[in-house]
Amino acid sequence: MKHIVATLLALGSTVLLTEAAPRTKPLELQEVLRVASTIDQLLEKDLKARKLQPLPIIAEDVFVRRTYLNIVGRIPTAMETSRFLDDKRPDKRARLIEHLISSPGYDSSAFNYFADLLRLQTTDQQYGLGWHVWLRNSLASDKPWNRIVHEMLSAEGHTSKNPAVGYYLRDRGMLLDNVSNTVQVFLGHQIGCAQCHDHPFDKWTQMEYYEMAAFSGGIAYRSEEARKAISKVAEQAKKNHPRMTRSLKNKNKAEKAKAQKGMYKRISGDMRYLLRYFNQNEIDESSKQKLKLPDDYQYEDADPGEAIAPATLFGAKVKDVKPEDRRRVFADWVTSTENPYFTKVIANRLWRRTFGHGLVDPVDDWSDKLKGSHPEVLSYIAKVMKGVNYRTRDFERILYHTRLFQRQVSPVEATPGTDYYFVGPQLRRMSAEELYDSFTVLAFGNTDDNINTSLEYKWKNYQGDIRELLNLSANKLLEAGKAAKEMEEQRRVYQRKNRELQIAMNKARTGGNTKEVERLKQRQQALRREGKRKQEEMGMSSAVMNRSGGGARAAINMRASEHPSPFKAGHLVRQFGGSDRNTPEAAHTAATIPQALTLLNGQVAASTESRRSKVFEALAEITNPEQRLEYLFLAFYASRPSEAEKKDLLPLARDREDIFTLARAMLTSKRYLFVQ
Repeated sequence: MKHIVATLLALGSTVLLTEAAPRTKPLELQEVLRVASTIDQLLEKDLKARKLQPLPIIAEDVFVRRTYLNIVGRIPTAMETSRFLDDKRPDKRARLIEHLISSPGYDSSAFNYFADLLRLQTTDQQYGLGWHVWLRNSLASDKPWNRIVHEMLSAEGHTSKNPAVGYYLRDRGMLLDNVSNTVQVFLGHQIGCAQCHDHPFDKWTQMEYYEMAAFSGGIAYRSEEARKAISKVAEQAKKNHPRMTRSLKNKNKAEKAKAQKGMYKRISGDMRYLLRYFNQNEIDESSKQKLKLPDDYQYEDADPGEAIAPATLFGAKVKDVKPEDRRRVFADWVTSTENPYFTKVIANRLWRRTFGHGLVDPVDDWSDKLKGSHPEVLSYIAKVMKGVNYRTRDFERILYHTRLFQRQVSPVEATPGTDYYFVGPQLRRMSAEELYDSFTVLAFGNTDDNINTSLEYKWKNYQGDIRELLNLSANKLLEAGKAAKEMEEQRRVYQRKNRELQIAMNKARTGGNTKEVERLKQRQQALRREGKRKQEEMGMSSAVMNRSGGGARAAINMRASEHPSPFKAGHLVRQFGGSDRNTPEAAHTAATIPQALTLLNGQVAASTESRRSKVFEALAEITNPEQRLEYLFLAFYASRPSEAEKKDLLPLARDREDIFTLARAMLTSKRYLFVQ
């Protein structure tokens, strides 16, 4: 009976996923405005009951800057600001939101957010690059959030065929940590403590943790594709050696198995270097494999080392699942509209992304007791999320059209982990990516359309190489394997020679022998050219053998989302709190002294103030001091200077050198760094 219930639940969830297929058209604006108005009505009704007054609606210059930063993740250009401020149409705010939500800039901002949430690392072998490209394209095509999550949680196979396996390969060999992150990110519960013992502050037991983890207990980090390739060569070897086939007939079962195993091992050795990274870029589902309790398990409900059957923590009680169906059923359960937390958690996360604080806070530490600051609003936005079929662009679009989004920021900072009553959004500092992208605007103008196509190009090439490799005949596979082995031997020779040259160069440099240093440099360059030539001769094998997925570096005039993730330590994005992608939502906006020094002396900030930047190119063409000051305010603050500001700052605007001093002061000011 339990198995029947589980099967029905799984089937029901699958139907819901079918209903959540991507729409060809977004919601009609009239419907968006109706839903946004309902959110405002529920919120203002609650505030009135608490004797709280919503804050006033913001001025146009504050609105245009806030809207650009929230929706597309950068400040507007001077021209974009001027166009909006000079627009006399009464619905221009709604028009701006509609324009930005469907722009490439929104795709960029959304990717930054979800990549941080999912701990995506582009440079982590080939699967990292594939997962990056897959997630970027999924978000840009408006694939519903429940489908994105379902595809990741149920993924298996080689990354070249199914890049969503990057979600599991990201935590290769760390199944229990992956389960903890999965429940935290998608279901809003922190159960990590129960991995080692019963949770000291919550109801979760270690047994329940292992029951949840058992859904993924069949994950095997091995390559079925590599096994098939080796088997293909082995079968061909038997055909090419009929005497071997005849000799096997005269052996007993054990002797046959031993002989075949030996042949398989020899072939595996020949193809070792060709296929060695397949295991690191593929997962397989092993129906015979089960998760077992740790050897130091200390509770009386089971014995240490005992195999555990999968079971859910809350909501629908899913048990008695067939081994081969474990992760599919788990994905069904997590993303089901009947799951008590999945819908509310993503709705609340996006609410916090828009307004600076969750209706339930923290957003990833829910409990049955938490009601949130505005329970009716929370319940309603969960229905809204289901109503838009988990299409996050439409959901955020609704939030941007609320009156709440247009209200002044609260003068009181919300305390993390406590209820906040939304009289207005929270004041916040620009995120690291927003800061970087805004510097890019000042230096190069609107770069939203500058896409790093080399990332997808490199990924498509890798997919093509793997596809070509797996379609080779058995003889060609064996030849490629031998070529890969030869390439590996040459690589080791190159490394040894290069190391010897480097040691000799250091010795010559220490002795002051500049001629010898130059001669050794030339030998080193010749060695590199020779190595590159030999790699090109190997062709496809070189690409397949490349362990790191990497990703081509983006040009300086491209946005943060176009760079491989995460940024390296020391980069401006990391200095200003950009995520290291090691934990979910690891980004922060805490102020540090190095940040202040970077703003004053850093290379990116300096390029913003450079006379060759877009801002100063424009200033150089403006001769009127009043127009020059206005342009600077439009570019940095998305506003026009007040009469008092004109009085104080016009003297600086008259001098072409002083304008640089003023720009530096504006760049480091709170008015620039914060989203009002």
